[in-house]
Amino acid sequence: MRVRDRRERRARTRIGLIGLVAVVAGTLLPAGTAAAVESKPEWGSVSVENGVLKRSCRNYPYTYAVTVPEQGLWDLNVSLVGPGGRVVWFGYLTEGANPEQGTATFRLCRSKTKPGRYRLEAVVSVQDNNENTAGSLDPVSFRLRKPR
Repeated sequence: MRVRDRRERRARTRIGLIGLVAVVAGTLLPAGTAAAVESKPEWGSVSVENGVLKRSCRNYPYTYAVTVPEQGLWDLNVSLVGPGGRVVWFGYLTEGANPEQGTATFRLCRSKTKPGRYRLEAVVSVQDNNENTAGSLDPVSFRLRKPR
């Protein structure tokens, strides 16, 4: 009987820990990911060219344009998703500090970056009178290759 009680107690502890981890992860993960918001391609665009992984750590350019139809302050959250589906870089542009369209850069280091297909994802958020509305832009895929 004692062995059974210990097993049940351990099982309840494991279930409790799994639930706690899920709650903590849900509060710590970024809420503005492209998959979590409504698609609004009319709010802007991002683009990037195929490239070559350069020696050392370098900046790689991408272009963006924000055209929100609403009044309010906008910000643009840009994520670079690597070949394995993991976010390898994250950037943030805001109205007032950045023009509505232009060129920005993401930074990668060749020693920690694999060649392959990457995806640039962007979410525009507009804040107006304490109301925040977000929309994801169309993602863009591109290839980074090894130098020849």
